[in-house]
Amino acid sequence: MSSRPTVTPEGTPPSAGRDVELLRAMRDRIDQQDPGAFNNLGVLYHARGLHAEAVDAFLRALALDPRMRTAARNLEVAATCPGACDERLAALEARIAADPDDRQAIRARAHLTRLIGRLPEAIRQLDALIAEDPEDAEALFERGLIEQRAGDLRRAQRWFERAVNAGAVSDARLHLAEVLYQRGQNEQALDLLDHLLDESPRHADAHLLRGFLLGDMGHHELAMQATRRAAELNPALETVQSDLSIAAHVPAGHASVMEVDPAGALARYGLGLAFRQRGYFREARSEFERALAQGEDERLVQHALAELDLLDGNSAGARHRYEQLLTSQETVRWWNEHGVALHQAGDVAAAADSYRRALRIDPRHALAYNNLGVALADRGDVEAAREALTRAAELDPTLVRARRNLACLLAWHGEAMAALALLRELVEFHPRDAEAWHILGTVLAALERFEDARDAFVKAIEQRSAHAEARFALAAVLDRLGDHDGALRETQQALAIAPVRAEARLAVGIDLQRECPDAVGPVDLLRLVGGAPLVGVALDAAAVDHLLPEQVSAVAPRSIIERAIAACEEADAFAERTLHGEAVERYQRARDLMQDEPVTPAPAEDVMRRLWRRAAVGEARSRCLLNQAASARVLLETLATVSPEDPEVLALMAASLGDGAPGGDIAANTAAARSTLLRLLGQQVDSAALLHFAGDVAMKIDDRVLALGFYRRALARDPMRPTPRIAIARLLREQGDLLAARLEIVAALTAAPAWREARLELARLHRDAGRPDEARVLLVACLAEVPTDLDALELLAGVLVTEERADDARVAVDRLLRHDPSRAAARWYDGVLLVRQARLREALARWAQVADDPEAGAWGDRARKAMQRARTLRDDPTSPDTVGENATGQTHAAPVPAIHAAQAHMAQAHTAQAHVEQDATCQVA
Repeated sequence: MSSRPTVTPEGTPPSAGRDVELLRAMRDRIDQQDPGAFNNLGVLYHARGLHAEAVDAFLRALALDPRMRTAARNLEVAATCPGACDERLAALEARIAADPDDRQAIRARAHLTRLIGRLPEAIRQLDALIAEDPEDAEALFERGLIEQRAGDLRRAQRWFERAVNAGAVSDARLHLAEVLYQRGQNEQALDLLDHLLDESPRHADAHLLRGFLLGDMGHHELAMQATRRAAELNPALETVQSDLSIAAHVPAGHASVMEVDPAGALARYGLGLAFRQRGYFREARSEFERALAQGEDERLVQHALAELDLLDGNSAGARHRYEQLLTSQETVRWWNEHGVALHQAGDVAAAADSYRRALRIDPRHALAYNNLGVALADRGDVEAAREALTRAAELDPTLVRARRNLACLLAWHGEAMAALALLRELVEFHPRDAEAWHILGTVLAALERFEDARDAFVKAIEQRSAHAEARFALAAVLDRLGDHDGALRETQQALAIAPVRAEARLAVGIDLQRECPDAVGPVDLLRLVGGAPLVGVALDAAAVDHLLPEQVSAVAPRSIIERAIAACEEADAFAERTLHGEAVERYQRARDLMQDEPVTPAPAEDVMRRLWRRAAVGEARSRCLLNQAASARVLLETLATVSPEDPEVLALMAASLGDGAPGGDIAANTAAARSTLLRLLGQQVDSAALLHFAGDVAMKIDDRVLALGFYRRALARDPMRPTPRIAIARLLREQGDLLAARLEIVAALTAAPAWREARLELARLHRDAGRPDEARVLLVACLAEVPTDLDALELLAGVLVTEERADDARVAVDRLLRHDPSRAAARWYDGVLLVRQARLREALARWAQVADDPEAGAWGDRARKAMQRARTLRDDPTSPDTVGENATGQTHAAPVPAIHAAQAHMAQAHTAQAHVEQDATCQVA
């Protein structure tokens, strides 16, 4: 054992130092082939502050048993402690610096980086190895392990297959078989294990996995034999292991605020998820019902059951469950799936409303836009459906369902060539998508390109042999081409698969279909064939009209006024649905109608004048909400000549002036915007929303006093409206009046207790008032409800850094980086935490990324200042606290004992930290 200086954690009793040498001596006395013993020894090391020794012990445990999950978790926790892995990493860096072609050292560094949980670094290092040598079996295997841990079984399978083909050892084949088993491909997994056992008949883990597979396939006797053989080869598989976990030894007062018990009270729920992922829905439902009976988390289990109801077509049961869930918490996923339940039942209008409520929570949720597009198409609103589906495809290019739906919509409404171009691009990037090939064939057949259509249908059947609709369509095309025998053959095969043809329609989706792509099929909606449903009760025309109300009238208005009114009403409907691009087009159409054919009679002229103003104001409003306020300047100037003191015109004109114009005088425009807002402030305005909008315009031109006046007037008009209170609280917090800001936030939360913006602003207030513990409790509660709220996670990271809870801050920062690797705040805090670990070189690299990011804003300025201070401290040879760095990144100092060098290193880190962290808790409002 090397003589490392020990760092005793705060709160350790003084007598603990006497146990250190005894603990170190235990390493040679335990069973050298027992991974559990080394794991438990590592936990004891960690509890006494011997973090480097703990890492050594956990690595030894994993070397003996690479699949020991307890040791892997413990290693990740121990590795976050200061100095725990520095010596190992520095030694590897020195080897690589001495010989940059030493691939074994590079592989070892990537392996260690993966084990200690620094997955982004490990991915970069492994990708570099694979780029140099695509047949590097060890690197390919390590890459697969990362994807398997992340839960992406498809990508893990591809990496393991490449590793096996490159000649990887038996572990790669075992992991490949495990992934195949997890994806439900039991036959392939069993065949792979049989080959592995032919070569390594004493591989206990392979026998154990084979037992699971055989049991899953119903061969229970063979499964028992395989399990017994595994236990014979490795008796530890049958014994109860008492492996310790670091989480159970966290000192009092230092509990992790984001800790999850890996063996917690969700065992039945987890088993149900495993069944569901493989498509065993009946078994999954049984496990979920047992989970409810055993008192597991009711919200999680009820949601899982609701999704199974959707897949089973039980729309009434699903709707009831979602409505119960939504009374306690509103999430975008639950509202979207509530809409699907309504859609299944045929209540399309209510379904569309649920999809819109989902989009109000998350305006970038592509799946909800897709489902809204399907509902709008079902109601006959083709243009709105097209815009919604286009937006879904733009927000998430990987959402194939939205692109297929958009292509169908285009083809059904006379835009076959546009649909054809979209489908050709789709099958180029997704050549295994049978439904895309089927739709492509349908479009080609409609264009009478029968040979191309035949090829497309054949492709669809190659990808999914049970695709009945593709076989029916192929039969029709073959008949047109004169191949009557082929047509008869395909028809017979199609009838054997599906005796009744289903009417083609657009497809909705739920998140579960993306989580379990191999297990979950389509979510069926109401299907009509010849006026009657395929299953269930018969529906007459009146019932169908009741299900799909407000159909678009086929009779066009005759007069110019009627046509303009219809265009304005259509535009208003789009604006209410926040589809402002479509609204602008309709408002423009209404104005063009009135401009091209003026009406001369005085009464009609008065109607036209009011109608023109309605269209002009609506267009200007929609342009402002699209952040195109400058483009509405000319229109607003025309309106101002007619209604110079109209409050809405004044507010929109101020927004247009504040937005600036190409080649305009920014200072003059800002002054004009301020003057216009002052005129508005003197008007009698009854709309709280309009006053709040004016306050936002004042904030845009950086007039906070004027903004505060508008927000207070908006609050006076509607005291129960929470949005002005938060805007006022934010301004008061910036001015340092924290007590008044707190009162405003409390009032907002009284009106809307679960409102996210109010809770986050209250957390900022606690943070600025020097109450980080209160901010932390509030943010943890927010993240317990919505774990992917990145703004809350960013705030929590800053609070934890302020509290010097480095372990918890590291968890928060890593989560931020996992969800958004380019987030400037996450990289800034990553650098701060690295400084605390005396890893200045890595911290400087993080801050350099922030400083070079043109969108980083205040974080970029902070990073540049911190880099300058850190470099000054590092490079100043006269500083007594400075420890230099050589070319390999190793620290060096005067020839003093090792403990003195370590103390100097830590002193340098703390000195640098004191300087570079002074802005760490400053957040961007």
